[in-house]
Amino acid sequence: MFDRYRDLAPQLVPLDYTTKPDVKLPYELIGSMPELKDNPFRQRIAEVFSEDGQGNMTLDDFLDMFSVMSEMAPRDLKAYYAFKIYGESPMDIP
Repeated sequence: MFDRYRDLAPQLVPLDYTTKPDVKLPYELIGSMPELKDNPFRQRIAEVFSEDGQGNMTLDDFLDMFSVMSEMAPRDLKAYYAFKIYGESPMDIP
């Protein structure tokens, strides 16, 4: 998964993550991935999994998103995130 993350922006993502670099890939790159680009909820998915709530993702955010999307993820975890994604958006609250 690191390679997938790095391939989105090799100029931003260092090969060595031992120093925990502060790297966030912008939503525009995340939303253009084949797994998300045709999904009408792509922005909301990215927002839910991003630490900043804007869809910009750290490597940890990226790993969390793909872990939940995995076929191996527990059903209750998938349900939890489904409600967060398809539920009320912070933009919908007055």
